[in-house]
Amino acid sequence: MSTQVQIDPSMKAKLRIAEDIVTYKRKRYRIEMGLNLSLIALEYLLYLVCFLALFQYRVLPQYGELDWNDPIGSLLQVPILQEYGLLLAVIFTVYTGILYQRGLFRWNRDIKLVDDTITSGKAVAVSFLIALGFVFFLQTGIVYSRLLILLLAFSMTGSFFVSRTLRLGVMMLLKKYKYYNKNILVVGAGRIGEQIKNRINASLTNGSRFVGFLDDFKSGPDILGKIPQIEQIVRQHQIHEIYITIPSAKNAINQMIASVRKYDVEIKIIPELFELVTSSVSFDQVYDYPCIDIVRTPLRGLNWFMKRCADFFLSALGLLIVSPIMLAIAVWIKLDSPGPVIIKQKRIGKNGAPFHMFKFRSMVADAEALKASLASLNEAQGPVFKIKKDPRVTRVGRIIRKYSLDELPQLFNVLLGQMSLVGPRPPLPNEVELYSDYQWRRFDVRPGITGLWQVSGRSDLPFEEWVRLDIYYIEHWSLRLEFKILLKTIPVVLKGEGAY
Repeated sequence: MSTQVQIDPSMKAKLRIAEDIVTYKRKRYRIEMGLNLSLIALEYLLYLVCFLALFQYRVLPQYGELDWNDPIGSLLQVPILQEYGLLLAVIFTVYTGILYQRGLFRWNRDIKLVDDTITSGKAVAVSFLIALGFVFFLQTGIVYSRLLILLLAFSMTGSFFVSRTLRLGVMMLLKKYKYYNKNILVVGAGRIGEQIKNRINASLTNGSRFVGFLDDFKSGPDILGKIPQIEQIVRQHQIHEIYITIPSAKNAINQMIASVRKYDVEIKIIPELFELVTSSVSFDQVYDYPCIDIVRTPLRGLNWFMKRCADFFLSALGLLIVSPIMLAIAVWIKLDSPGPVIIKQKRIGKNGAPFHMFKFRSMVADAEALKASLASLNEAQGPVFKIKKDPRVTRVGRIIRKYSLDELPQLFNVLLGQMSLVGPRPPLPNEVELYSDYQWRRFDVRPGITGLWQVSGRSDLPFEEWVRLDIYYIEHWSLRLEFKILLKTIPVVLKGEGAY
């Protein structure tokens, strides 16, 4: 007597969904690999074309003209081509290794043209130095063209920028026309979950699409259901990647992973520590136990020294350059309205220490006395005072405030070490009295003349966004970010947008 095995209909549906997901991932992988390899090949072809053009311009004339009827054959006859080929091979090998280690060949990454080009420039410099040291050690006996090497270094960085611009365009077109998408589900609609959602939606290039949240305690248009429904949601929306941001209840997370593992879904778990503490962390060992060390900011030690040196020399140079402009502004203010030309305001600096900040006077002499009577007109949110058409501002003041010329005397504060060129803006003492513990983190570094929020919208941004951008700068400080903010400040100031 034979027994008939009963097939579970739900398992058939699960198998079908699992098959669809695998098929989609294979299709996406083929597209990604094909496009990625093609764009990498084009990038290196540009490098090679630059080298051949410079080689023909600088080296070939010493060995006769290139025979255009047989260019490859005549090029191979050049006696030192082998030595230059060796140099180029070492450069390409080291350069490729650095870019690969920095993840610049990964397809599923956001392209940041300025940051990536700076990384490429550093990789070019390192690879050229290593290659020249290598050929010097081999004692090849030839003198390489210094002009060719210098121009090749610059042209490789320029070619990288061109190829990455093309890559950015290709990826934006793929995302725009939804040729393929990677559906992402976020478990937990807390602060970290919201940040991940915002990053996904802000990305222009990586093809990721935020589908929704799973959360047991919240509701809203983005909440697809509760955490126990995860398998149903994965099947219904064909999820390809899951971010788990809830506190680490081991049993709940293990159950979630077990229920969706069959679908070949990528799962990423963000530890609950980062929901509680947003600082950078480093891993250490104390008393034979592993521990996580909370780092307030990377701006310490050598980084602090380099930033202070840059602040000192750039502020000194800036004062020399703008001193005629400052003199003209001083005369203009004096002729426009009675009162001092430069005012000193008590502000709060690093670690809550007070200092006096210098500014060109842009308001009437008794502006502080009038502030209380204008409290009802305050247009800013949070513990700040801003009025777009402040009646206390003078005629000259409106102009110098629009283009941030009133802040030029703060270069003296930078020179004295009270401020930095880049950092959070120093608040007034009465504003700090209303700060929360989280907002106090703005004092982890020296205040600055310009900062991340100034180049992201200036006074048009709400106070909470100021704080978020300031803390991002504090936690992600780097020389690259520093100079990026300085360069972005120039067009923002020239446009005069968002300042009042």
